[in-house]
Amino acid sequence: MPALLRAAGVTLALSLLSMVLAVTIGCAVAAGRVYGPAWSRALLGVYVEVMRGTPVLLQLFVIYYGLSDVVRLPAFLAALLGLGLNYAAYESEIYRAALEAIPRAQLEAARTLGLSERQSLWLVRGPQALRLALAPMTNDFVALLKDSSLVSVITVVELTKQTAIYATNVGSWVVPGILCALAYLALSLPLSRFARRLERRLSLA
Repeated sequence: MPALLRAAGVTLALSLLSMVLAVTIGCAVAAGRVYGPAWSRALLGVYVEVMRGTPVLLQLFVIYYGLSDVVRLPAFLAALLGLGLNYAAYESEIYRAALEAIPRAQLEAARTLGLSERQSLWLVRGPQALRLALAPMTNDFVALLKDSSLVSVITVVELTKQTAIYATNVGSWVVPGILCALAYLALSLPLSRFARRLERRLSLA
């Protein structure tokens, strides 16, 4: 049990750090695709399509094993980069759609008031886009939490990997599997409920 609790902590820490990375990169990519020149929009579009169009498991293999001749990354760091870069592509599309959902009339009114593009983003467009993106972001974090189980293939001893070790030691998957499922539910259910509550609140606002 202590080993499973430690592994659950690894899962949670990895998920949180990966989401922070995904949000940071996703915001930058979304801004580049909305405000950047044509060449940067094209390059960032390729990044998004590649990351969303290929399996995250393959991306983890490439980062951990494929780059090992150039740089040998610790397994946890490779997992963080793999999940973060993959989910950044999805986050960027959420933020881009949220930014583009703001009515043009509001942006024109901001320009009429003498606001610069940066001021308009900070004061008018950004806050409304954040409001639209919050619920999908929370749902993505729940998905990332579950996808973190994939990093066991690159030797990260997170919850799923520790469960497999435990199951091998006791010679059965029944109890370890139930404990693992309960741990994932304990981590993800509060977030899922928060996302649903947030969606309802925003739909009524």
